[in-house]
Amino acid sequence: MKKTIFLLLLLCSALFSKADQLQALTQKQAETAVAYLKKEPVVILWCSCCDNQPAKKITVNEVYFKKYPDGKYYSVIVKGRDESGTEVEEYVDLAYVFVKKGKKAKSLGKVLKFECDPCTKPFDWSV
Repeated sequence: MKKTIFLLLLLCSALFSKADQLQALTQKQAETAVAYLKKEPVVILWCSCCDNQPAKKITVNEVYFKKYPDGKYYSVIVKGRDESGTEVEEYVDLAYVFVKKGKKAKSLGKVLKFECDPCTKPFDWSV
């Protein structure tokens, strides 16, 4: 009975979890994301479903990917400056990286057609 309850709780937490959707990537996903981001002068980093996390507009200086210690997965790293001029270097989750498409900010994960839930619909780029 305890095992059943534990498994049920574990399953529920997995279903409702939104964090780290597209942070551990295949090499191909990481390469695709880096190639796309190298063409983007500015991105918005924002996890709208995370408590009290403000959106950050980042001027991109460098983008690359790095292999996890386990050798199976890769992370994308964005380096640049925020609006106050502070240097930023962040491992990013592609579900919460927004790029400019027309006048809207859209999740890079969605733009690249990766399965994810950015927790928000496309929004005005003016953030």
